[in-house]
Amino acid sequence: MRIGSLFFRVVFGIAAVAAAFGLTSLLGGGHAAASTNCTANDNQRVERANGQSHCIANAGPGSRASAQDTTNNGAALAVATTGGTATAQNNGVNSSALASGIHRGNGYAYTMGPYSTSVAQGRSGGTTVAVSGAAGGAFATGDGVACLGSMAATYDTTTGRGCFRWGELYVH
Repeated sequence: MRIGSLFFRVVFGIAAVAAAFGLTSLLGGGHAAASTNCTANDNQRVERANGQSHCIANAGPGSRASAQDTTNNGAALAVATTGGTATAQNNGVNSSALASGIHRGNGYAYTMGPYSTSVAQGRSGGTTVAVSGAAGGAFATGDGVACLGSMAATYDTTTGRGCFRWGELYVH
């Protein structure tokens, strides 16, 4: 039996998603009392600002978008079109989470620490997850994936690409 690159893509994908959720568990979330929430479905747009906290959810026909800033000083943006789903959650002060889902794609972006950026672009029926820690960045788009800073994880099922960074450990 020959183990091909598909096997390694699946194993790497599972590891990247598990690492992303592990980062979420280790770093915890923001303050629920300061949460700013936006949810849009099927041709809706919702935008809210609460002090320095901002969220925008924009959904096209047959799409869903959800954006949440759990801090009192950050932003979350979710845009979904053509049957896509986008979820952006910012849990870090002075951080931004941006997610998009196009052509039935699913994008999930999470920030878990201060001064971080997370960008996930789900497309063509695929799922993309990006999680960034403090002072880091996690990017998964049609242009590729990147993990910056000391804590970040991404995975894109459309391309099978992902990366994981924890301190000096970097897997791409």
